[in-house]
Amino acid sequence: MRVELLDERKKADWDRFVDTNPNVIAWHSYYYSSVLKQMYNLPFYPLAAYEGSALCGILPLYLSDTLRRGRILMSVPYFVAGGIVATNEEAEQLLLQKAIELGKETRAAHIALRQYKRKVPGELLTDDSYYNRELPLTADLDQIWKSISDANRAKVEETKKHNTVLEYPSADLDTFYKLLLHDQHGQGLPCVSRRWVELLLGTGTYHIGLLKQQGTVVAATLAKRFKDTVSFPLTCLPKHDEPGELFAYDLYWKLITTLAGEGVHIFHSGRIPRGDVAPPYRLGWGGTKCTYYYQSPGVGTSPAQQTNTRGAKRSLFESLWKRTPLSLAKTIGPLIVKQFP
Repeated sequence: MRVELLDERKKADWDRFVDTNPNVIAWHSYYYSSVLKQMYNLPFYPLAAYEGSALCGILPLYLSDTLRRGRILMSVPYFVAGGIVATNEEAEQLLLQKAIELGKETRAAHIALRQYKRKVPGELLTDDSYYNRELPLTADLDQIWKSISDANRAKVEETKKHNTVLEYPSADLDTFYKLLLHDQHGQGLPCVSRRWVELLLGTGTYHIGLLKQQGTVVAATLAKRFKDTVSFPLTCLPKHDEPGELFAYDLYWKLITTLAGEGVHIFHSGRIPRGDVAPPYRLGWGGTKCTYYYQSPGVGTSPAQQTNTRGAKRSLFESLWKRTPLSLAKTIGPLIVKQFP
Protein backbone atom coordinates (compact mmCIF):
# COMPACT_ATOMS: atom_id res chain seq x y z
CA MET A 1 0.00 0.00 0.00
CA ARG A 2 1.25 3.49 -0.83
CA VAL A 3 0.18 7.14 -0.61
CA GLU A 4 0.44 9.48 -3.59
CA LEU A 5 0.00 13.17 -4.09
CA LEU A 6 -2.46 13.13 -6.96
CA ASP A 7 -2.23 15.32 -10.02
CA GLU A 8 -4.88 16.11 -12.62
CA ARG A 9 -4.07 12.94 -14.55
CA LYS A 10 -5.51 10.81 -11.73
CA LYS A 11 -8.37 13.13 -10.82
CA ALA A 12 -10.81 10.52 -12.21
CA ASP A 13 -9.68 8.06 -9.50
CA TRP A 14 -10.52 10.63 -6.82
CA ASP A 15 -13.90 11.45 -8.35
CA ARG A 16 -14.77 7.76 -8.61
CA PHE A 17 -13.97 7.23 -4.92
CA VAL A 18 -16.12 10.24 -3.94
CA ASP A 19 -19.00 8.97 -6.08
CA THR A 20 -18.95 5.45 -4.65
CA ASN A 21 -17.85 5.76 -1.00
CA PRO A 22 -20.79 6.31 1.40
CA ASN A 23 -18.66 8.12 4.01
CA VAL A 24 -17.50 11.10 1.94
CA ILE A 25 -19.20 14.47 2.19
CA ALA A 26 -19.56 17.26 -0.35
CA TRP A 27 -16.29 19.01 0.46
CA HIS A 28 -14.25 15.93 -0.34
CA SER A 29 -15.11 16.56 -4.00
CA TYR A 30 -12.12 17.51 -6.11
CA TYR A 31 -13.89 20.50 -7.65
CA TYR A 32 -13.89 22.33 -4.32
CA SER A 33 -10.13 22.78 -4.80
CA SER A 34 -11.05 25.12 -7.66
CA VAL A 35 -13.38 27.10 -5.38
CA LEU A 36 -10.65 27.55 -2.76
CA LYS A 37 -8.06 28.33 -5.43
CA GLN A 38 -10.21 31.05 -6.99
CA MET A 39 -11.27 32.59 -3.69
CA TYR A 40 -8.18 32.29 -1.51
CA ASN A 41 -5.45 30.97 -3.83
CA LEU A 42 -4.79 28.03 -1.50
CA PRO A 43 -2.31 25.33 -2.53
CA PHE A 44 -4.08 21.96 -2.75
CA TYR A 45 -2.53 18.64 -1.70
CA PRO A 46 -4.85 15.75 -2.61
CA LEU A 47 -3.44 12.70 -0.84
CA ALA A 48 -4.64 9.30 -2.02
CA ALA A 49 -3.90 5.83 -0.65
CA TYR A 50 -3.60 3.00 -3.18
CA GLU A 51 -3.54 -0.76 -2.85
CA GLY A 52 -2.26 -1.86 -6.22
CA SER A 53 -4.28 0.13 -8.74
CA ALA A 54 -7.27 0.56 -6.41
CA LEU A 55 -7.71 3.85 -4.56
CA CYS A 56 -8.71 3.04 -0.96
CA GLY A 57 -8.49 6.37 0.87
CA ILE A 58 -8.36 10.14 0.38
CA LEU A 59 -7.34 13.22 2.35
CA PRO A 60 -7.81 16.69 0.79
CA LEU A 61 -5.32 19.09 2.38
CA TYR A 62 -4.90 22.83 1.83
CA LEU A 63 -2.15 25.15 3.00
CA SER A 64 -3.42 28.37 4.56
CA ASP A 65 -1.36 31.26 5.97
CA THR A 66 -3.15 33.15 8.73
CA LEU A 67 -2.14 36.06 10.91
CA ARG A 68 -3.71 34.49 13.99
CA ARG A 69 -2.36 30.94 13.91
CA GLY A 70 0.39 31.00 11.31
CA ARG A 71 0.57 28.43 8.54
CA ILE A 72 -2.00 25.64 8.75
CA LEU A 73 -2.26 22.45 6.71
CA MET A 74 -5.97 21.76 6.91
CA SER A 75 -8.76 19.57 5.64
CA VAL A 76 -10.93 21.41 4.52
CA PRO A 77 -10.65 25.16 5.28
CA TYR A 78 -13.75 27.38 5.30
CA PHE A 79 -16.01 24.31 5.54
CA VAL A 80 -16.95 22.32 8.63
CA ALA A 81 -15.52 18.92 7.64
CA GLY A 82 -13.66 16.92 5.02
CA GLY A 83 -10.98 14.77 6.62
CA ILE A 84 -9.57 11.29 6.03
CA VAL A 85 -11.93 8.76 4.46
CA ALA A 86 -10.51 5.27 3.89
CA THR A 87 -11.76 1.75 3.39
CA ASN A 88 -9.38 0.34 6.01
CA GLU A 89 -7.34 1.51 9.00
CA GLU A 90 -3.98 0.85 7.33
CA ALA A 91 -4.82 3.33 4.57
CA GLU A 92 -6.11 5.78 7.18
CA GLN A 93 -2.85 5.65 9.15
CA LEU A 94 -0.72 5.96 6.01
CA LEU A 95 -2.63 9.10 5.02
CA LEU A 96 -2.14 10.52 8.50
CA GLN A 97 1.61 9.87 8.39
CA LYS A 98 1.86 11.41 4.93
CA ALA A 99 0.02 14.50 6.22
CA ILE A 100 2.56 14.83 9.05
CA GLU A 101 5.44 14.53 6.57
CA LEU A 102 3.80 17.11 4.30
CA GLY A 103 3.34 19.43 7.26
CA LYS A 104 7.09 19.34 7.87
CA GLU A 105 7.87 19.87 4.18
CA THR A 106 5.59 22.89 3.95
CA ARG A 107 6.72 24.23 7.35
CA ALA A 108 3.17 24.26 8.65
CA ALA A 109 2.80 25.31 12.27
CA HIS A 110 -0.29 23.14 12.65
CA ILE A 111 -2.07 20.26 10.96
CA ALA A 112 -5.86 20.19 11.32
CA LEU A 113 -8.05 17.25 10.30
CA ARG A 114 -11.77 17.93 10.22
CA GLN A 115 -13.27 14.49 10.59
CA TYR A 116 -16.99 13.68 10.46
CA LYS A 117 -18.28 10.59 12.30
CA ARG A 118 -14.93 8.79 12.12
CA LYS A 119 -12.32 9.57 14.78
CA VAL A 120 -8.81 8.76 13.57
CA PRO A 121 -7.08 6.47 16.11
CA GLY A 122 -3.77 7.49 17.60
CA GLU A 123 -2.21 10.17 19.73
CA LEU A 124 -4.04 13.15 18.28
CA LEU A 125 -5.50 16.17 20.02
CA THR A 126 -9.24 15.93 19.53
CA ASP A 127 -12.07 18.41 19.86
CA ASP A 128 -15.46 16.69 19.74
CA SER A 129 -17.58 19.61 20.92
CA TYR A 130 -19.74 19.82 17.78
CA TYR A 131 -22.34 17.54 16.31
CA ASN A 132 -24.72 17.23 13.36
CA ARG A 133 -28.12 15.54 13.22
CA GLU A 134 -29.15 13.39 10.27
CA LEU A 135 -32.93 13.30 9.81
CA PRO A 136 -34.20 10.58 7.45
CA LEU A 137 -36.54 11.97 4.79
CA THR A 138 -39.27 10.14 2.94
CA ALA A 139 -42.16 10.88 0.62
CA ASP A 140 -44.37 10.04 3.62
CA LEU A 141 -44.53 13.52 5.15
CA ASP A 142 -46.46 12.27 8.17
CA GLN A 143 -43.44 10.20 9.13
CA ILE A 144 -41.15 13.24 8.92
CA TRP A 145 -43.69 15.28 10.89
CA LYS A 146 -43.61 12.74 13.71
CA SER A 147 -39.80 12.88 13.81
CA ILE A 148 -39.53 16.58 14.70
CA SER A 149 -40.08 18.06 18.13
CA ASP A 150 -43.42 19.24 19.51
CA ALA A 151 -42.02 22.77 19.65
CA ASN A 152 -41.07 22.72 15.97
CA ARG A 153 -44.44 21.32 14.95
CA ALA A 154 -46.14 24.12 16.86
CA LYS A 155 -43.96 26.73 15.14
CA VAL A 156 -44.69 25.30 11.70
CA GLU A 157 -48.42 25.25 12.43
CA GLU A 158 -48.25 28.86 13.56
CA THR A 159 -46.65 29.96 10.29
CA LYS A 160 -49.58 28.71 8.20
CA LYS A 161 -51.55 31.89 8.88
CA HIS A 162 -48.90 34.02 7.18
CA ASN A 163 -49.50 32.71 3.63
CA THR A 164 -45.84 32.54 2.63
CA VAL A 165 -44.47 31.30 -0.67
CA LEU A 166 -41.21 29.41 -1.24
CA GLU A 167 -39.04 30.45 -4.19
CA TYR A 168 -36.68 27.55 -4.80
CA PRO A 169 -34.33 27.33 -6.50
CA SER A 170 -34.05 31.09 -6.82
CA ALA A 171 -31.70 32.96 -9.15
CA ASP A 172 -31.91 36.15 -7.08
CA LEU A 173 -28.38 36.29 -5.71
CA ASP A 174 -28.54 40.06 -5.15
CA THR A 175 -31.50 39.78 -2.77
CA PHE A 176 -30.00 36.81 -0.96
CA TYR A 177 -26.61 38.44 -0.42
CA LYS A 178 -28.11 41.75 0.67
CA LEU A 179 -30.12 39.93 3.35
CA LEU A 180 -27.13 37.78 4.38
CA LEU A 181 -24.93 40.85 4.83
CA HIS A 182 -27.63 42.65 6.82
CA ASP A 183 -28.21 39.57 9.00
CA GLN A 184 -24.54 38.95 9.79
CA HIS A 185 -23.87 42.62 10.48
CA GLY A 186 -26.83 42.79 12.85
CA GLN A 187 -25.40 39.87 14.82
CA GLY A 188 -21.94 41.42 15.00
CA LEU A 189 -20.39 38.91 12.61
CA PRO A 190 -18.17 39.55 9.57
CA CYS A 191 -19.82 38.29 6.39
CA VAL A 192 -18.35 36.26 3.55
CA SER A 193 -18.01 38.03 0.21
CA ARG A 194 -20.59 37.96 -2.57
CA ARG A 195 -17.92 36.28 -4.70
CA TRP A 196 -17.76 33.38 -2.20
CA VAL A 197 -21.50 32.79 -2.54
CA GLU A 198 -21.20 32.99 -6.34
CA LEU A 199 -18.50 30.33 -6.30
CA LEU A 200 -20.59 28.05 -4.08
CA LEU A 201 -23.55 28.40 -6.42
CA GLY A 202 -21.25 27.65 -9.34
CA THR A 203 -20.47 24.19 -7.94
CA GLY A 204 -24.04 23.12 -8.62
CA THR A 205 -24.25 21.82 -5.06
CA TYR A 206 -25.73 25.00 -3.55
CA HIS A 207 -29.08 26.60 -4.39
CA ILE A 208 -30.81 29.69 -3.03
CA GLY A 209 -34.12 29.37 -1.19
CA LEU A 210 -36.21 32.49 -0.51
CA LEU A 211 -39.35 32.60 1.61
CA LYS A 212 -41.66 35.46 0.66
CA GLN A 213 -44.71 37.06 2.21
CA GLN A 214 -46.61 39.32 -0.15
CA GLY A 215 -43.50 39.66 -2.30
CA THR A 216 -41.13 40.53 0.59
CA VAL A 217 -38.37 38.11 1.59
CA VAL A 218 -38.84 37.08 5.23
CA ALA A 219 -36.23 34.29 5.37
CA ALA A 220 -33.53 32.90 3.11
CA THR A 221 -30.93 30.16 3.01
CA LEU A 222 -28.69 28.11 0.79
CA ALA A 223 -29.70 24.50 0.29
CA LYS A 224 -26.57 22.39 -0.07
CA ARG A 225 -27.39 19.15 -1.88
CA PHE A 226 -24.89 16.31 -2.17
CA LYS A 227 -25.89 12.86 -3.35
CA ASP A 228 -29.14 12.21 -1.46
CA THR A 229 -28.53 14.67 1.41
CA VAL A 230 -29.26 18.34 2.07
CA SER A 231 -28.40 21.00 4.64
CA PHE A 232 -29.20 24.71 4.97
CA PRO A 233 -26.05 26.84 5.50
CA LEU A 234 -26.04 30.64 5.62
CA THR A 235 -29.64 30.94 6.77
CA CYS A 236 -30.49 34.62 7.19
CA LEU A 237 -33.44 36.66 8.46
CA PRO A 238 -34.43 40.34 8.39
CA LYS A 239 -35.09 40.16 12.15
CA HIS A 240 -33.96 37.81 14.89
CA ASP A 241 -36.81 38.49 17.29
CA GLU A 242 -39.36 35.75 17.94
CA PRO A 243 -41.75 36.77 15.12
CA GLY A 244 -38.82 37.04 12.71
CA GLU A 245 -37.38 33.64 13.58
CA LEU A 246 -40.79 32.05 13.12
CA PHE A 247 -40.29 32.35 9.35
CA ALA A 248 -37.11 30.24 9.57
CA TYR A 249 -39.19 27.27 10.75
CA ASP A 250 -41.52 27.84 7.83
CA LEU A 251 -38.62 28.04 5.39
CA TYR A 252 -37.02 24.85 6.73
CA TRP A 253 -40.25 22.88 6.66
CA LYS A 254 -41.18 23.98 3.15
CA LEU A 255 -37.71 23.08 1.88
CA ILE A 256 -37.65 19.75 3.73
CA THR A 257 -40.99 18.66 2.30
CA THR A 258 -40.10 19.91 -1.19
CA LEU A 259 -36.77 18.11 -1.25
CA ALA A 260 -38.19 14.92 0.27
CA GLY A 261 -40.53 14.86 -2.71
CA GLU A 262 -37.50 15.14 -5.01
CA GLY A 263 -35.83 12.05 -3.53
CA VAL A 264 -33.52 13.60 -0.94
CA HIS A 265 -33.15 11.06 1.88
CA ILE A 266 -31.30 12.88 4.67
CA PHE A 267 -31.54 16.39 6.12
CA HIS A 268 -28.44 17.55 7.96
CA SER A 269 -28.90 20.06 10.77
CA GLY A 270 -25.40 21.43 10.16
CA ARG A 271 -22.74 21.88 12.81
CA ILE A 272 -24.18 22.61 16.26
CA PRO A 273 -22.17 23.09 19.47
CA ARG A 274 -22.82 20.65 22.27
CA GLY A 275 -25.01 22.52 24.71
CA ASP A 276 -27.12 23.66 21.73
CA VAL A 277 -25.81 27.23 21.68
CA ALA A 278 -27.44 27.92 18.33
CA PRO A 279 -30.48 29.73 16.92
CA PRO A 280 -33.54 27.79 18.11
CA TYR A 281 -34.85 27.24 14.57
CA ARG A 282 -31.81 25.04 13.87
CA LEU A 283 -32.74 22.67 16.70
CA GLY A 284 -35.57 20.22 17.17
CA TRP A 285 -35.64 18.64 13.70
CA GLY A 286 -34.81 15.18 15.01
CA GLY A 287 -32.51 12.59 13.55
CA THR A 288 -29.37 10.75 14.63
CA LYS A 289 -26.65 12.74 16.38
CA CYS A 290 -23.27 12.42 14.65
CA THR A 291 -20.02 13.89 15.98
CA TYR A 292 -17.39 16.06 14.32
CA TYR A 293 -13.86 15.15 15.41
CA TYR A 294 -11.46 18.04 14.90
CA GLN A 295 -8.07 16.39 15.27
CA SER A 296 -4.46 17.50 15.19
CA PRO A 297 -1.18 15.59 15.57
CA GLY A 298 1.43 17.23 17.77
CA VAL A 299 1.40 19.09 21.07
CA GLY A 300 -0.15 22.34 22.26
CA THR A 301 -3.52 23.76 21.38
CA SER A 302 -5.03 22.32 18.23
CA PRO A 303 -6.00 24.81 15.53
CA ALA A 304 -8.92 22.52 14.82
CA GLN A 305 -10.47 23.50 18.13
CA GLN A 306 -13.13 26.12 17.60
CA THR A 307 -14.59 26.84 20.95
CA ASN A 308 -18.00 28.45 21.12
CA THR A 309 -17.18 30.20 24.38
CA ARG A 310 -18.37 33.78 24.29
CA GLY A 311 -15.61 35.62 26.09
CA ALA A 312 -15.31 39.31 26.81
CA LYS A 313 -13.14 39.95 23.73
CA ARG A 314 -15.67 38.32 21.42
CA SER A 315 -18.58 40.22 22.94
CA LEU A 316 -16.65 43.49 22.58
CA PHE A 317 -15.85 42.73 18.95
CA GLU A 318 -19.49 41.94 18.15
CA SER A 319 -20.62 45.15 19.80
CA LEU A 320 -18.11 47.21 17.79
CA TRP A 321 -18.90 45.39 14.55
CA LYS A 322 -22.59 46.18 14.83
CA ARG A 323 -21.66 49.87 14.96
CA THR A 324 -19.39 49.64 11.93
CA PRO A 325 -21.00 51.23 8.84
CA LEU A 326 -22.49 48.51 6.66
CA SER A 327 -20.54 49.65 3.59
CA LEU A 328 -17.26 49.31 5.49
CA ALA A 329 -18.29 45.96 7.01
CA LYS A 330 -19.04 44.67 3.50
CA THR A 331 -15.50 45.55 2.41
CA ILE A 332 -13.43 44.36 5.36
CA GLY A 333 -15.65 41.51 6.56
CA PRO A 334 -14.35 38.99 3.97
CA LEU A 335 -10.77 39.92 4.91
CA ILE A 336 -11.51 38.98 8.52
CA VAL A 337 -13.29 35.78 7.48
CA LYS A 338 -10.19 34.81 5.51
CA GLN A 339 -8.17 34.71 8.75
CA PHE A 340 -10.42 32.00 10.25
CA PRO A 341 -10.23 29.02 7.89
